[in-house]
Amino acid sequence: MELLGFAGRTVTADAVVQGLAWATAAVAGLPTAMLALECLAGTRKRASKEVGEVPPFIIIMPAHDEAAGIEAAIRAAHAQLRSNDELLVVADNCSDDTAARARGLGATVIERHDAERRGKGHALEYGRAFIAAHRPDVRAVLVFDADCRALPGSLPTLAAKAARCDAAVQGIFLLAASPDAGPVVRISGFAFLIKNLVRQQGLARLSGAALLHGSGMAFPRTMFLAMRWRGGSLVEDLEMGLDLLLAGQRVVVAPDARILSASSSIEGTGGQRRRWEHGMMQTAWRYVPRLLARAVRRPSLTLVACDLMVPPTVLLALCSFAALCVVLALAGPSGPFLALMAVQVAAAVGVARAWWRCGREILPPSSLRDLPAYVAWKLPLIVQFITDRQREWTRTERLP
Repeated sequence: MELLGFAGRTVTADAVVQGLAWATAAVAGLPTAMLALECLAGTRKRASKEVGEVPPFIIIMPAHDEAAGIEAAIRAAHAQLRSNDELLVVADNCSDDTAARARGLGATVIERHDAERRGKGHALEYGRAFIAAHRPDVRAVLVFDADCRALPGSLPTLAAKAARCDAAVQGIFLLAASPDAGPVVRISGFAFLIKNLVRQQGLARLSGAALLHGSGMAFPRTMFLAMRWRGGSLVEDLEMGLDLLLAGQRVVVAPDARILSASSSIEGTGGQRRRWEHGMMQTAWRYVPRLLARAVRRPSLTLVACDLMVPPTVLLALCSFAALCVVLALAGPSGPFLALMAVQVAAAVGVARAWWRCGREILPPSSLRDLPAYVAWKLPLIVQFITDRQREWTRTERLP
């Protein structure tokens, strides 16, 4: 049946339906294809690199009521410091004895009290002012959360790479599940590994760029002192990394620097994932158009934008499956259906490869049968992005 004419051509109903099918496949297929590419590229074997010269560095550790768990973080950091390095703890609006415990463990401590302005961004701004005034000799600044433990050799690796590359550097930040962690916590930890290890390495290999994920970051001194951290943001680290990329600065990954944070309870994991994922989706909405506009001159930013377009895995899987059903209903098992199915198979292979190469320890095969329960647990967090979106920073509950 003829529908309309345009420039002397007749468009049929079949052509319109086919066009809709291809458009649906393209919209759903782009983030799915990006996930597949990052997983496949991020699981390639690599050779370890030399650390090189390690400059004098200082660590900033924001801490809000971390008295119960800060000891492990400080001890792990101190084991890697030299006489000209320093650990600076910013005790931010603490109601416990975080500051006293940190001092007792040998850290330099500054205290900040401002109940109206809370969050990591404000603490980092406070620490930045201290470094500018008191440590003119350091050449690299590292940022670590107070609930994280840097594995041996990670701090020198980060400092050396920041100075050598004159770039912001992100280490591999992972969650360590306790032996008695339940399946939901383990699956969430595996999803965290896909995002922070596999996809981060994949993005770096595909584009030469990386994203900042929070704990385990390093910056050259001049870059850090010029930065301004957003207070109250849900994902201030991610936003800072994107701002640096848009400004023409380099952001790279250090695969040999590993940072571990203990996983939380299932309730704490839910709050943590809600904050991170709501923050990431809000950030993607704001930054993808800016990255694509800047990509005219720096094509690599197109891949960074595509990375931000990848939603949480459960949401991506559900939307991609729904799109496949729509395409099948519109055009049957034709080109757009087969193309979208091929992309989905590639993504499944990529995630399976990532699990085989990196994730079997955190997610044993016996946990895979609990995937439906994980999806049911995750769906309300996704729906809340529309119904009850998180907009303010809250402290994640820690396991004792």
